Amino acid sequence: LDNSSVRGGGSDLVGDFVLDGTKNGGLIKFTKLYEGQHALEYEGKLFDLEDGSQKIVGMWSCADQKGDFELLRDLQLERKREAAFNMIVARMKMNVGLLRFFCEDLGLSCIQIFYLMEHKTTPWQFYFTVASVSSGILLSILGPLVEAVNARNCRLAAGEAAEQPPSVDGGAFMCCTGMAHRSEFQTTSKAAVKGLGMGEHELLLSKRRATYRLELEAQEAAYKARIEQAREQSNGELLSGNTDYIEVLMEKPDEPALVPDISIADVVASNKGVRQILSFGVLLYWSYIICVPFVFDLSCEHAIPAESHVIFLCIASFNMFLQIWCAALTKYGYLTLVHAPQKFGASLFLTLLGLFGSYSDIAFIGMIRQCGSPLWIPAGCIYFVGVILAQALPGILMLVLGYKIPAALKLNEMNVLIMLLKPSGS
Repeated sequence: LDNSSVRGGGSDLVGDFVLDGTKNGGLIKFTKLYEGQHALEYEGKLFDLEDGSQKIVGMWSCADQKGDFELLRDLQLERKREAAFNMIVARMKMNVGLLRFFCEDLGLSCIQIFYLMEHKTTPWQFYFTVASVSSGILLSILGPLVEAVNARNCRLAAGEAAEQPPSVDGGAFMCCTGMAHRSEFQTTSKAAVKGLGMGEHELLLSKRRATYRLELEAQEAAYKARIEQAREQSNGELLSGNTDYIEVLMEKPDEPALVPDISIADVVASNKGVRQILSFGVLLYWSYIICVPFVFDLSCEHAIPAESHVIFLCIASFNMFLQIWCAALTKYGYLTLVHAPQKFGASLFLTLLGLFGSYSDIAFIGMIRQCGSPLWIPAGCIYFVGVILAQALPGILMLVLGYKIPAALKLNEMNVLIMLLKPSGS
């Protein structure tokens, strides 16, 4: 459910189905279409319950049959599903952290410490290497421990929902999570329908209200058509952004921003363009990292050039900007950005720390190579196998393909998007 539409899908005992309809205030109207079979029309009203749950109560119709229905969005069940989802995400983050510790940080940290003990370095080289060791150890040891605790706590909170957790790769999402169908296919005669009293059954609108609703739906359909037309970006808007879309949305001051309430996993999984943009930032980062030892003078006589640090910060900032942009495509990310931007602070810091770890390691390898130390050979092998082959390439491929999205985001240090992960449809 969003500001004006109902969409989703799923499966039940009858088969696979898709949901499509409209929402006008508390009035809901949607079609449940079974693949290759029949369609059911639903019309009802949305009620907010005291415990935070919601329900839709109204009438369904199919051909010459009608009946009443009630769809329940159980808040407690939804929270258990979210806990089960977070359990899987925490386990993936823990596994990525352990991979980083054993394949990268353990070996490189030992080599860096041994080099500092055996060789004389400039103060800047010493501090830079210490920062590299500290960031690697901090992320690779504390990270898996914290995620192990989080996974256990989420497992306890999820209860029986942990046995069948939601998918972490996005996909089709239902308009109401945890829907409980009550008497959905229970038929009633036309006489019984006509004899319904007031109360919940007053949701069957009178002819006057039905006519008004049809006129309103026609206006909304025309407005939606203009929105869809404005959303089609032209080549001339690549630099300025889709200003046509903004102008159409600004025509109705009373309407909130149309930001869909979907998961980041759904955005990444279903939108190839988003994956391509995020992948471009990642490829730009790793292309620069690989070039650092060959482009800059990393000899023992002076510190690592300031230009190298500036370029790294620019590329890292660009990647963090892409994460914030992607986060704002969802309702949760948009509201967090507007009302609680402080929540992004820790995630952005972890992203910068993780990107700095890979950058500082390659700079250290280039430095000891130009200084004539044979330690660059084992360090380079560890970096090539443990970082490039075990982390960078799998992370890029998983992101491009939309596979195991939480692990893909963690391998690419997209901690802002990881913070916003939630089950599809919740």
